[in-house]
Amino acid sequence: MTAVTPSMLSGIFLPLRRATSASAMPAKRPLTTLLPIMRDLSERSWESVAFYFRSGDVRTCLYRVESKHPIRYTIREGDVLPLLAGSGGRVLAAFSGQPGEPYETIRGTFNCLAVGDRDPETAGISVPVFGPGRVLIGALTLAGPSTRVDAAFLQRMKRPLLEAAARATRAFGEDASMLEQASLAAQP
Repeated sequence: MTAVTPSMLSGIFLPLRRATSASAMPAKRPLTTLLPIMRDLSERSWESVAFYFRSGDVRTCLYRVESKHPIRYTIREGDVLPLLAGSGGRVLAAFSGQPGEPYETIRGTFNCLAVGDRDPETAGISVPVFGPGRVLIGALTLAGPSTRVDAAFLQRMKRPLLEAAARATRAFGEDASMLEQASLAAQP
């Protein structure tokens, strides 16, 4: 396991700082932008919400809001996970240009729903978050134990998750119309 380091963070958010003025992009903006959105999602769903970024062939959990349930899917901030497994990793791979399926579908729908993909007892749904110039910043993920978080639950959470990604994307200074359209296309 590797902890998130300042150099990792600067590599992720440097495109944002370059694309915006210093006053528009204070150093704590990623935290102050993402955490309220993630808390709202966790309150609405009662499940865990995480934000992942890509680092080479892996992904790292940057922020995490835990489920209210005593039994939950637990990942800690700084945990490193595979890129090509799980909904968060697949979203990061898709929007980093990974060819073929399921990545083409993910790019078309702006989400990935996975049950038992990375771990047989967990399920999650993830969506991309973009910054200026439509630079991929990371993946917003809602996940939990598959005994409670099944495909039907994840389908119901698709629209709120896409709406949350649109909020974050707008806050980072990018047009979020593609996420808003995907949200409208998602079944309620």
